[in-house]
Amino acid sequence: MMTLRHRIARTGRHELTITSVFPAGMDYIQIPVWRPGRYERGDFGQYVRGMVQRTDTGWTPLRKTGLHRWACVPTEGSVEVQFHFTAAQLNAGSTWADDRLLYVNPVNCLPYHDDLTEHPVEVQLPDIPLHWAIATALPHMSDSENGVFLMANGTQELMDSPWMAAPEEDLWHGEYEVGGHPFHIHVWGRRNYEDAAFVEAHKKFTESQMAAFGWLPVPQYHFLYLFPDFPSRHGVEHEASTVITWGPSDQLTHADGTASEGLEEVIDIASHELVHTWNVKRLRPAEWMPYDFSGPSPSRMGYIAEGVTTYLGDLFLLEAGVIEMEGWLRRFEKLLTRHLWNPGRLQTSVADSSFDTWLDGYAIGVPHRRGNIYVEGAVLAFLCDVALNRAGGGWLVDALAELAGPDQPRALTEDRWWATLERRAAQRGQEGAVEMRQLRADFCEGTEDTWPELVDAMMHQGIEAKLEPHSDTLARCGALCGKGREGRTEVKVCWPDSPAWQAGLRRGDVVDSTTEENQNLVVEWKRDAVHVERATLPVPRGAGHFARPRLAAFPG
Repeated sequence: MMTLRHRIARTGRHELTITSVFPAGMDYIQIPVWRPGRYERGDFGQYVRGMVQRTDTGWTPLRKTGLHRWACVPTEGSVEVQFHFTAAQLNAGSTWADDRLLYVNPVNCLPYHDDLTEHPVEVQLPDIPLHWAIATALPHMSDSENGVFLMANGTQELMDSPWMAAPEEDLWHGEYEVGGHPFHIHVWGRRNYEDAAFVEAHKKFTESQMAAFGWLPVPQYHFLYLFPDFPSRHGVEHEASTVITWGPSDQLTHADGTASEGLEEVIDIASHELVHTWNVKRLRPAEWMPYDFSGPSPSRMGYIAEGVTTYLGDLFLLEAGVIEMEGWLRRFEKLLTRHLWNPGRLQTSVADSSFDTWLDGYAIGVPHRRGNIYVEGAVLAFLCDVALNRAGGGWLVDALAELAGPDQPRALTEDRWWATLERRAAQRGQEGAVEMRQLRADFCEGTEDTWPELVDAMMHQGIEAKLEPHSDTLARCGALCGKGREGRTEVKVCWPDSPAWQAGLRRGDVVDSTTEENQNLVVEWKRDAVHVERATLPVPRGAGHFARPRLAAFPG
């Protein structure tokens, strides 16, 4: 079986020249449309230009037969293609090149053919000098004449294995071991925190996750960090690694042994991404087995892939002692605020919202149209976790560990997921299974309000949950505002059928003033930021809209 070969050369700031060699008889080459971990179109063909193929007469331009596909010229020998790629995005899912950093996410930029995904692959980085370090989960070697060579068992492994290369002084490396497996931490960017404490936090949550799942699906694991000087917040899971970007780096600090808010968030993301090693990389929605990079791959199980992972990622930090109960409650309050303040959760189910991430899952989108799979999925995961425990069926992580076990099928279906939860919930009787089916009907397939169920579930966990009225009266009336262009006060969310909605306010309108008069609120505003309007709104009794959830653990 022929080894597929790619050569990636830096040819200027933000510029790569990529040369790929395939077996004879290739009829087309394809650039991926999307990347794992981001369930929307990436359309990476937009960064490609000058696609040519070596023929008897020289380099011949290739004709596109699709937005991301080129027809090859028939030849008797191997097919060699070359093109230029713009590498100018520095986030956790992109590709970047300059004179001191080469960061490549192969699924952005490497061509493939559907019939050759099982062929071994070799990638050459010809201009990486010996004094540079490289961070990747892929096996690699280097020499002074030819640069660095990376090897992958096939296209699926290659596309899910990013790398960073930089001068040794720019790429810090730390390491720890859990359960006989090495875990590597690679950091590019300024480090203003305590290295030992940073590594220790990773080791603690890794030990907690390894104890829960009982095994690691890969021989070793790599955390690849990019800490730029500009604002960034992003994490992406991969088969045996993760890439996490967070900036500006000067906000990642320790003060008297306490992590800054930014550094806390980095650790939160890292725990989330490691959970993905079992949930998404080992156990994966059947629609993604294997990954089909040629077009959208929607799945109704995004709430499992991302929601369950979000919930467990924070829970492992608590169990590992990385954060205290107060820290977990603060994180869960923040998540519940995002949940309760999104009217889309009452319009489109989390299962349907999962499918629709390919439409608008990562954009602001149409107001109140859909839920957020990370947030709504995590809330559903919490409710299922408590239901399982109440029924004597263990915890949600036990069900996930069962499904993600080394002897279990990797492809997951919704029916298999819920059948596992129902079986475990029926340990003490069918009442538990009935409750689990109701959770699925109401909060997975349906759009019922979760708050009453959340209050009950948190009470079972020794947590008191209350709703605190929003300090802004206009928010209580249904119009949540924020800072807009030129410092104006803009409506960000208007709750359907609220007093503000009935008065005609919508997202993007500009609020000039509000005045409380008895039990009413007089609002002066500009419709569509232009047309002057005035309305008197009745102020709702009680918490009203956009109430803030407040959580407190009962003593003991």
